Amino acid sequence: MKRLILLPLSILLCVALVQFSRPVPVNATVGWLPISPEDLALKDNPKQPGADAMILYRESIVDARKTGSDGDSVEDYYRIKIFTQQGTKYGHVEVPFNKQWEDITYVAGRTIRPDGTIENFDGHVLETTVVKFGGLKVLAKTFTLPDVQPGCIIDYKYSWQAHPGYVHNQQWVISADLFTREAHFTYFPYTGYGGLGITPYYRLYALPANIGPKQQPDGSYSMVVNDIQGIVDEALMPPKNAIEPRVAFYYLDPDDPSPNAPTDKFWDKYGKKWDGQLEHFIDKRDVLSQELAKIVAPSDSPDVKLHKIYARVLQISNLSMEDYKMQKEEKAESLKPNSNVEDVLSRGYASEQQINYLFVGLARAAGFDATEVYVAPRNDVYFIPDQKDPGEIQTDLVWVRAGSQEYYLDPGARFFPFGVLPWSESSAGGIRVDKHGATVVTTAASASTDATIVRDADLQLQNDGSISGTLRIDFTGEEGGLVRTDERKEDETGRRKYLEERIKDWLPVGSTFEISKLANWDAFDQPLHVEGTVKVPSFASAAMQRMLLPLDLFQATNAGAFSPERRVNAVYFPYPYEEIDNVRMQLPAGYKVDSLPMQKNINVGAALYEISATTQGDAVQVKRHLVMKGVLFTKEQYQPLRAFYGAVRTNDNAQMVLANAQTATNR
Repeated sequence: MKRLILLPLSILLCVALVQFSRPVPVNATVGWLPISPEDLALKDNPKQPGADAMILYRESIVDARKTGSDGDSVEDYYRIKIFTQQGTKYGHVEVPFNKQWEDITYVAGRTIRPDGTIENFDGHVLETTVVKFGGLKVLAKTFTLPDVQPGCIIDYKYSWQAHPGYVHNQQWVISADLFTREAHFTYFPYTGYGGLGITPYYRLYALPANIGPKQQPDGSYSMVVNDIQGIVDEALMPPKNAIEPRVAFYYLDPDDPSPNAPTDKFWDKYGKKWDGQLEHFIDKRDVLSQELAKIVAPSDSPDVKLHKIYARVLQISNLSMEDYKMQKEEKAESLKPNSNVEDVLSRGYASEQQINYLFVGLARAAGFDATEVYVAPRNDVYFIPDQKDPGEIQTDLVWVRAGSQEYYLDPGARFFPFGVLPWSESSAGGIRVDKHGATVVTTAASASTDATIVRDADLQLQNDGSISGTLRIDFTGEEGGLVRTDERKEDETGRRKYLEERIKDWLPVGSTFEISKLANWDAFDQPLHVEGTVKVPSFASAAMQRMLLPLDLFQATNAGAFSPERRVNAVYFPYPYEEIDNVRMQLPAGYKVDSLPMQKNINVGAALYEISATTQGDAVQVKRHLVMKGVLFTKEQYQPLRAFYGAVRTNDNAQMVLANAQTATNR
């Protein structure tokens, strides 16, 4: 869960499609670039053979000169060559926008067939609702170009118009999901009312050193790029914001530090500002001391004191985590804003950040060195201090030192046990604040033992090859915290449904799982515990007087990500994790074990796998342990990882052979 620390001048939104309908006028006067016979005849991308499509030409013109009277505008133009049937999907276009601040004012398009004939887009555009949060609707304009077939070229253009009076931070995203042969970018900056000469600044991300905007005599900025590889969407890939090349334009508020300041001085200014906010909020020493006396005993060890303080602040109603109820409750209960820790303690509710502030105040009252840390969550970006981009700082947590031991904690995240951070905040870069300024830090890395799924099953194998029995699962640490966070808005029925579907995904096709017990939902320091009945209709297959069945019941997490032979991006696991399985299977009457696969142990340093099967009277016990210790792997390391998960799959599916008693005696 993120807490927005800085309010940027523009809010950038990523959306997913749902539905609604509304037409957009077509601009009949829009002009198109001429099409060469060579492009019409093009059968493949010579620089990326086998591609489904490629962007032949792209242009983006951002104009902020009339922000005060008309609003910012952006005009985008795409020309795409379609090579395959799969590539025809690019004839369906989605343009996200936020109706509160902007609109899509026109759309134009056409399809050019391989013989050069043209069919123009008819102007039918759908307006679809894509996101709803805080009462705000986020929409997309969607349209489909006519008769898009392999060999065609499609042209489309649309204009985005902001409402007047808002200065937006704009960016050129240089890459798309397709290879781009040629792209032109232009930015006309905002200069203030009456041309007061407000200076725009820009930052470069993931661009070669010799590429960047150039200012033109008319004050605009322009850039031309060629042969830009597309961002290929793959499972377990780094966040797009961290790898896509882009240019971000921005303007400074009067109290912002200069981007030309040394990196340490730049962050010091923010550090002092944020430290001042913290100090103001917790400046109630008597109140904190009185509360602390209720929480800890003088004889408690430092570790016990911190655990008790952590548990206490988790009792505060977390309004940020209860956002689905906030508007209704604020009206019904007239919730007042908190000005300090005294308000938090007396009212019993707070935002995530205020809960962290309270922890810092209580920890300091107990004699600990404690403060706030502001981080760039690594599910979105990798923090690079020299970029001097405060917009990357999106969340906060707590740093505390007890003797020689340092802790990174986030009680404001609510659902995570003491010492376990939400994965996006672990190994994350940011700044620790104090009255002197800021210290650049990287938060503590999580261990595989901080995120485990423990599965324990008692099963009965039937003569028809089906199995049924009891399955117990414990989601510990990170795993439990993520489930609780994602499903916090659901009632118990919704939570059970989610968990049943997730657990069925681990099982063979056609399996069922029905929860009989869900425990520890609100005990965040305990594993989230699930019990239920599992049924697998065709787990074993019959061959003569024998039955053959795979060694393990469950599908390995993330194994599907390693099915492709080739990899484009680095491999990025969100967090280290472990799977621990203990399965006991009662054999059907008249059957005995004929053969069991040998025990397997695979250790490749960053990953470990063990599996074994033993007989216990007329039952078989299978124990399995999978450990992933690493997080980020280069694409050159993909093949060893793929081989590891391939070996896991092979050994999970290794066959046990059962024979009926008569067959075993005859042998």
